[in-house]
Amino acid sequence: MMKKIFIVPLLLMLLSACNKKEVAELNFSVRTEKTSYKVGDTVKFILSGNPEQLIFYSGLEGSKYAYKDRTNAESENITLEFATNRRYGSDAQQPQSLKVFASQKFNGQYTEANINESADWVDITSAFTLSGLQTGDATYVSSGVVNLLTLSSLGFTIDKTKPVYFAFKYNAITGFTQPRWWVNKFDIKMTTTDGQLLTVADIGTAGWTSVKFGTSPVAWVFGSDKILKYAGGGTTVLSNQVWAVSNALNLTKVKPDVGTALKNMSSRLDSYTFIYKQAGTYKVTFVGSNVNIYGESKVVKELELTINP
Repeated sequence: MMKKIFIVPLLLMLLSACNKKEVAELNFSVRTEKTSYKVGDTVKFILSGNPEQLIFYSGLEGSKYAYKDRTNAESENITLEFATNRRYGSDAQQPQSLKVFASQKFNGQYTEANINESADWVDITSAFTLSGLQTGDATYVSSGVVNLLTLSSLGFTIDKTKPVYFAFKYNAITGFTQPRWWVNKFDIKMTTTDGQLLTVADIGTAGWTSVKFGTSPVAWVFGSDKILKYAGGGTTVLSNQVWAVSNALNLTKVKPDVGTALKNMSSRLDSYTFIYKQAGTYKVTFVGSNVNIYGESKVVKELELTINP
């Protein structure tokens, strides 16, 4: 009687061993010719090990490896600065044609019925400087840099755990020339507890929705030129009350720092150069990695550079 020989399990084991792919272990290093340079010098980073992927963190604001996963930051100094240009109309005929409001009670429904000025909004105009009458389009007046956490005297005490809405309220009556208002800057910034100055929102990222009241014929417009505009109008234009309301803004939310991707597996890089334009001490980080579907081998290399004036 012929004996049966079972070879299938053995073949499967051999095939499995042959097909098994592992991530190549990475041996990566980086160095510079010296540790201090002057502003404007070309810093040459000498690389070895040829990782398949390589990311560079310069140590500048916005490119620090330590903050690559940070999405929120603590601060006691959260500031707003905007800039306005006003043309046409007079204060005597159209007084207080522009006001600035803030709210943590607004329900986010951008309709006249849902913008309850007296119940939900705080007038913070007096904390800022608005443009006087200008003769040209290019003259913008800074509002001043105001810490939003210091507006309690105006009735606006911020809860940093909740989003904030901001609004420009335009109001003018028919029968007189209505002022034209342009806003070309709206910067909210924070100074973190460790001294970093970070942007929370700007005029583009704040987002703006125009809400007309009653029969107001004119809307706020925000275009590709990044200027928030209200056109006003002549004496025959109907009365206008129109709000430009921002998105809900989280005052402690920040963008994670990002690095610069220097290479992928199809290229080789033996050196990289960078120029620092400001003096200071920078922690520079290179992250090299070999990655495939079976895993990752990663090496993080840090250097400290002093950039002198």
